[in-house]
Amino acid sequence: MIAKLRPLATIGCLILSSFHACYSYAQQVEPIRVGVLAFTHPDNVAKRWQPTIDRIAVDLNKPFELIALTPSELDSKVAQGKLDFLITNALTGVSYKKDYGTTSLLTLVPQGNNQPTQAVGSALVTRSEQQVNSFSDLKSLRAVSTDKQAFGGFQIFAGEMAHNDLNPFNDFKALSFVGFPQQKLLSLVANGKADIAILPTCVLENAVKKGDIAANSLKVVLTKAAPTFHCKTSSELYPYYSFSKLGKTDHRLATDVIRSLLTIEPTEPAAVIGRYDSWSATVNDSHVFKLLKQLQQWPFVTNWTTIFRSALPWAVVIAIFLLLGYIHHLRVKRLVVLRTRDLQSEIQQHTQTQRALLEQTKQFYKAQRVLLTGEMASGIAHELNQPLAGIRYLTQGCIYRLSDEQTELKEAMNKAIQQVDRAQSTIKRFRHFCQQPSVMSECYLNQVLEDTLSLMAAEFMRMQLTPEFKCETVELTADPSLLQQVFVNIIRNALDAMSQCPAPNLSISLSKQAQHAVIVFKDNGTGLSETALERLFFPFETSKENGLGLGMIICKRIIEEHSGEIVAANNHVDGSRVPGLTITITLPIKES
Repeated sequence: MIAKLRPLATIGCLILSSFHACYSYAQQVEPIRVGVLAFTHPDNVAKRWQPTIDRIAVDLNKPFELIALTPSELDSKVAQGKLDFLITNALTGVSYKKDYGTTSLLTLVPQGNNQPTQAVGSALVTRSEQQVNSFSDLKSLRAVSTDKQAFGGFQIFAGEMAHNDLNPFNDFKALSFVGFPQQKLLSLVANGKADIAILPTCVLENAVKKGDIAANSLKVVLTKAAPTFHCKTSSELYPYYSFSKLGKTDHRLATDVIRSLLTIEPTEPAAVIGRYDSWSATVNDSHVFKLLKQLQQWPFVTNWTTIFRSALPWAVVIAIFLLLGYIHHLRVKRLVVLRTRDLQSEIQQHTQTQRALLEQTKQFYKAQRVLLTGEMASGIAHELNQPLAGIRYLTQGCIYRLSDEQTELKEAMNKAIQQVDRAQSTIKRFRHFCQQPSVMSECYLNQVLEDTLSLMAAEFMRMQLTPEFKCETVELTADPSLLQQVFVNIIRNALDAMSQCPAPNLSISLSKQAQHAVIVFKDNGTGLSETALERLFFPFETSKENGLGLGMIICKRIIEEHSGEIVAANNHVDGSRVPGLTITITLPIKES
């Protein structure tokens, strides 16, 4: 199939809309962000949940990004709407539902537990000889926990203590938050450095099972009956992790994610590494709301007198800052007046720069039109010179065969020859007038190719095609604008050839071989017949509807003007022809 050059107005529109097109393309490939609450090191959290996120990404064929965040970081990201989905504990999920309108989609079913509503609680772990029979016995004990915001530990038991009119910050003899790992808390109790540890359920049982703690050295106290739960608990049991979406997240995407998570089997790596059995539909979380209500009401009791007394010093400080702020405002106002003048000057310079850029763009379009006109003139001259010469020779032959008495007919024939000569002279002058010399400069060929791919981004999106691009850094003396026209024309021809291809593929490579730069464009389109391939670089040869047949001859002229070579060949594998065409451009690299 013989290539054609599309109307250059299309290239102009693409150039003017390139920024918008690139931005739209960047939006489409932007990853879907899943935030996960992290109390321990982010790498440990990512290691646990990354297989699950990878499984969703494979099922949906979309990029997903897992972001492990501390509670404060997660609050900030959710408030700013910078996440699409959340993996959080039940209490945090309910809080976000109330404050930010998130929607809970699924609930985690832990390993070995078929009751997602009874997945986690708090366990009070103490030494075997320590006697703790009631909540009042806690007042004489030194307690340790991981973090005051840890749901499956401190927060759940804080709700239990509030239910029994106790405040852990006031009613323990001492309370310390020592962070992770949780194994450290068991060691502190076993060594006598703490009397009791507030931990999530099953931490002690898992440590005994691994052999980290002697079987009879520690125990769980203030236990509650939980027939279906396989670990001892000192509190009510709650759902554990939930998968939620933010309000801005598209419901169709959420539906696809739900479908993917529900298909995860317990034996899959995502479930094994994530330490869960499966995901289930959202469970009743009304008792989580009750716990949240308890924690909000306690220990912060609204006492307006106390608030006023504590706030009075701050009010004085704020008043001082307001006064200083007003003085600063006067100073800034003066600076604004001075800097406005500078800004107006910068705006004027910016306007002049824009005008200069617009003028350069117009010159670029003008050069393209002149180049096309010159090629059309060359083609017309090439095609018309031969028939005009034939007319001249035939007319002269007629004159030779006329007798001397036929003077009027001889005179008419001589005038016809004069008109033929005049037509040839006019075509020659028009061709010389339209010739446009190249503007050579030092440039990087790899940068010209990258700019061309950015220019064609909208076409690639339409074809659902991502070109394979491999390049080396090559510097040479050339006209970047003309070379870009060549690359655009070749790529557009390749896209046209692959328009009916179910899986289009375009590869572009740039390499340095000896003192030459070699650019190879390879597609898997329809290719060309042997006859069409031989006449590929002939003017006015095209198989496209409404085509001029000047595209490849223009490319050839530009490459030859750069002392280079352009060749085309159908694709072959092991001597057999396969679909597609390969165009190779060789340009010399001159030594400095």
